[in-house]
Amino acid sequence: MIKHITMKHNLLSSLFLLSICTLATAQQNMDTVTIRPVKIKDNLYMLKGSGGNIGLLAGADGSLIVDNQFAPLSNKINEAIAKLNPNPVKYLINTHIHGDHSGGNENFKKLGVTILAQENVLNRMMKETVNRQGQTVPPRDKSAWPLVTFNDKLGLHLNGEDIELIHFNFGAHTDGDVIIKFVNSNVFHTGDLFVRYGYPFVDGSNGGTFKGFMSTLDKIIEITNDLSIIIPGHGELATRKDVIALRDKLKDIGDKVAAAVKKGKKPEDVPGLGITDAYDADLGKGFLKGKDFVLMIATEAGKK
Repeated sequence: MIKHITMKHNLLSSLFLLSICTLATAQQNMDTVTIRPVKIKDNLYMLKGSGGNIGLLAGADGSLIVDNQFAPLSNKINEAIAKLNPNPVKYLINTHIHGDHSGGNENFKKLGVTILAQENVLNRMMKETVNRQGQTVPPRDKSAWPLVTFNDKLGLHLNGEDIELIHFNFGAHTDGDVIIKFVNSNVFHTGDLFVRYGYPFVDGSNGGTFKGFMSTLDKIIEITNDLSIIIPGHGELATRKDVIALRDKLKDIGDKVAAAVKKGKKPEDVPGLGITDAYDADLGKGFLKGKDFVLMIATEAGKK
């Protein structure tokens, strides 16, 4: 029960890989997690804890948060926000459906917080989905559903900030990804469309594609500039140059996989070609390894 304080695809065939991330989450004791605020500028913060990074816009109009990590952390998240802004949380934006970003939806809705998301997030919450182990999971409880949905763009105006919610409709990390642009502050929250833990996860069981992921990285580069500050889905604050660097590495990998498939290589043969050898020391630190990443790309390319 959340405290009522003053503020109110199976992407790959390899089930072993996909179980690693969930196992790590299951083993983590949420009681030991600390919610740590990182001030970005003025009344904008990033909150780090366990799961996806939270964006916070604080002010007299009430707080707006982007994502909310796991349900057991809702109390701690609210307490951390209350120290930064005594006014209630009014809005919660889900960048996508995954539970490490939307797990506390039910708790925040009980406090009267309005949840916003791209319409595909609601559509997928209303029906069975497939998790990272390839297992079918039931629909989310109605109390977790967003109240306000949109297709490609939605605007908000709060605490002197113009906020744009942008969906590019590529089917990237998932098919319901949203980028949040804090216009006046030149700050962007990308959700898992850009992460800093290593090779990115493309959730094919929830509408994601590598092609769409790459197209979205191009769009992020297009709408940002060298002064932009980026809150990634996971990891430390970033810049446009960081997005370009990741895009270039992934493009090189993708081009080499496409060339191998075009030459007749079967998807299962591609991981043995050493395509990611030059990048594994940098990008292989996350739960997704290079061989699994190229298998994903090759499997998608082989379906064309």
